[in-house]
Amino acid sequence: MMDISKTAAPTNHEIAAFTHEIKFKLSEGFLDFFRQTNGAIIRSDKGYTDLWPLTEMMALNKSYEVEEFAPEFFIFGSNGGDTAFAIERITGDIYEMPFIGMSKEAAIFKSKTFTEFFSTL
Repeated sequence: MMDISKTAAPTNHEIAAFTHEIKFKLSEGFLDFFRQTNGAIIRSDKGYTDLWPLTEMMALNKSYEVEEFAPEFFIFGSNGGDTAFAIERITGDIYEMPFIGMSKEAAIFKSKTFTEFFSTL
């Protein structure tokens, strides 16, 4: 069973600003999901997932210094603990990696699309 706590959807302007600011391919289904909610908390039998607000993702990636430690990736959420969920910028594939020690070498492939990733939660 899955429990999803959603927030109010971002505005069209906020979505446009986000897509203009990023410089990589988004995973299939990513924008479809975030047009409906500006982040979400998901609880299921498989665990806890915090999908960050679209309007805060750029700032959070900057504060976690993702560009320095794992420039191949863009983080969009976490398990609420030490694991980040990220999009590989070149492919749009979804990976998980530790916040401490984040790197391409530490990244573990999860799925080809955000839609597929979401179905595993």
